[in-house]
Amino acid sequence: MHAWLNAHMAAAVAGIDAVPVLAAGAIVAVAYLVYGLTGFGSSIVAIPMLTQFVPLRTALPVMLVLDLVAGTLVGMRNFRVVQTRELARLGPWLCVGLVLGVSLLVSVPEKPLELALGVCVLTYSLWKMRSSGEFREISRLWAPPLGFFGGCLTAVFGTGGPVYTIYLAGRLRDADQRRATISTLITATAVARLFLFSVSGLFGNPVVFLLVMCLLPCGAAGLFAGARLRSAISARNVLTLLWIVLIAAAINLIIRSAPAMFG
Repeated sequence: MHAWLNAHMAAAVAGIDAVPVLAAGAIVAVAYLVYGLTGFGSSIVAIPMLTQFVPLRTALPVMLVLDLVAGTLVGMRNFRVVQTRELARLGPWLCVGLVLGVSLLVSVPEKPLELALGVCVLTYSLWKMRSSGEFREISRLWAPPLGFFGGCLTAVFGTGGPVYTIYLAGRLRDADQRRATISTLITATAVARLFLFSVSGLFGNPVVFLLVMCLLPCGAAGLFAGARLRSAISARNVLTLLWIVLIAAAINLIIRSAPAMFG
């Protein structure tokens, strides 16, 4: 508690208002509640809403550090059921997508990126609202395109997890295997992004580390609550509510960023 208060005081000294920090804390707690329930979804829940309060190029490295911590905790706990064969199929294509995505992130203006993020989140949320959630096996030939596209989305928006989930949910019928494999993949991509973000200078902003210190306890609380509630509540009902919230956040992002591009 003392460290958390010190982090908030440091953030105030750095010029970060208390209201955005508190809002970000609530967003991160909910995002990692979803992660604890499902094994994925932290960034796609958090990033569209965090960008209402902080710039995209600040939100991405903050969520990267938090995802790295959470993925390590969840993945290592269930490492024995991780399906390394599926990771090997996705890995090479994912790396190519990561490199291309980071190149776009550091060279393209922020408003077009926010517009693209809004469109991607809106499309995915609407699709998930209509999805039945039943297991449907897909071919391993989907690994190259989904790995590449997921790598691009992970680098630019931190939201590639749903794309990996589409592939792994169609390859792994067992929920524990799927959750552990997705968590391990998120951790591996976080390590790769940590290197790429460091090289590209995205960690040069001191506000990033202040926000990480503020938000880490919130993420830990959400992750713990999600793990405890996994057997008590329906993850599907929680996700349905969150898709509605994300649709609203995506529409707001589109409305906010489109005039700056076309106005």
